[in-house]
Amino acid sequence: MPKITEKLKEILEKREFVSIATVGRDGQPNSVPKFFYRGKGNFLYLLDYVVGKTISNLRENPKASVSFMDLDTLEAYRLNGTARIIERGPVFDAVLKGWDKKLVKLSTDRVIEAVRTGKRRGHYEIEMTEHLAVIKIRIETVIKVGRRGDIWEETG
Repeated sequence: MPKITEKLKEILEKREFVSIATVGRDGQPNSVPKFFYRGKGNFLYLLDYVVGKTISNLRENPKASVSFMDLDTLEAYRLNGTARIIERGPVFDAVLKGWDKKLVKLSTDRVIEAVRTGKRRGHYEIEMTEHLAVIKIRIETVIKVGRRGDIWEETG
């Protein structure tokens, strides 16, 4: 089973969002950004603050694909796997507790950036919904796409 390497973990920790792609029973694709919480072992933890099409698709078909870029190297990554939706319990509580800390940092950074640049923000994270779901994805394939289109794949 592919694991999240230290390099991948380092890239992911710089991200607030990653894109997750799902497909429902109707065959229609859905790709949206979700808050990235943590990568650990061979699992990714995302936070869904909309609880809409992504969750309904995963209930019908738990296969998911998460993608992101390393902006330093311009290499892209796609992590494919099987998702589980967590809406309560110890894992949910632990992720929410850790997420609160990450949200404070994100909010603080955005406020400081707004003050520094004079760019006004219309909305801040404090206005977010309290109905959240954790998406826990067991990584089955790691695909890296290099700047020249070279592809590297690790499967479990």
